Amino acid sequence: MEVDKKPIHIKFDSDQNTNIDKSRLGDCEVCGFHDAKYTCPRCEVKTCSLRCNKIHKLEVECNGERDRAKFIPLKKFTNMDLSSDLRLLEEISKNLETSKKKIGRNIKFPKLIPPRLIKLKDASTARRVNLKFLPNEFARHKRNSTKFNINQNTISWHIDWIFGNANNLKITDRMVPEDQKLSSIINKFLLKQDNENLQNSLKFYQSAGLPGINLYLKAEQKAGGKKFYELDVTMTLKECLHKKIIIEYPTIYVVLKGHEGLYEVLDSDEEAEEQMETEEIKSGQEIVNTIINNAEDEDSFYRSLKNLLFVSEYSDDELSEDE
Repeated sequence: MEVDKKPIHIKFDSDQNTNIDKSRLGDCEVCGFHDAKYTCPRCEVKTCSLRCNKIHKLEVECNGERDRAKFIPLKKFTNMDLSSDLRLLEEISKNLETSKKKIGRNIKFPKLIPPRLIKLKDASTARRVNLKFLPNEFARHKRNSTKFNINQNTISWHIDWIFGNANNLKITDRMVPEDQKLSSIINKFLLKQDNENLQNSLKFYQSAGLPGINLYLKAEQKAGGKKFYELDVTMTLKECLHKKIIIEYPTIYVVLKGHEGLYEVLDSDEEAEEQMETEEIKSGQEIVNTIINNAEDEDSFYRSLKNLLFVSEYSDDELSEDE
């Protein structure tokens, strides 16, 4: 008996199968016109080409690298994820050991504050003066000429005098000994000046004399530097700066009596001492941000003022350079 074997023809729809394979990832999430071929390892965005992949990286600021610390549910956790986590832990351990070895070699890190400023800071702390420094880029830091004499154990201060009743005239006084009384320091401005412009600016102060003026120290970290401490002209500069917060150097306002209402004066040194105690609790970053913000306002304020450098003997040449 002979069996007739007929070939069996199976119709294979290649287009249909290809469509099923292509549609597995869905449409491209960037252009939306083509089937997606790639999945971003980091954000899982589906793309169809290199061009769309680059566009998605720019739009969502994606680097295309898998987030090795991303949480993966246990049901989706694979052996590949386990291997990746183990490699990550090995890298962390290796970097930690390398860091320990480097620290053990006594690597010299750059000092943020020069030795001379550290000594000045220590000397100020011994006098109960809370002295702070700004970053090197600040103009106030560059102007500061305050120095500490180790042999004599004395501080010579840089002082900015602001004459509020002379259009906020600023005079910079350098190398002022801390043991001098304020009356002696300010008296040189109350005498007749050789420079005609300076003389005209200070004539009202000279008429009032020492009994007709008030001196106010700017409270640097109180309400953005808009409050002041009233100073006693019979006290030395060292005594006046006791328990005060000074940023770089003191700024003292010279005001004619009768104009006190324009300045918000703090009642006593207790507020300054309380501020110093509170500041110890603050984080270092908070203190730095406060100082920098206040200093930025101050630099803007100083740019609007006329700046004269005070010297022991005025000459037209010296003053013309500063003007």
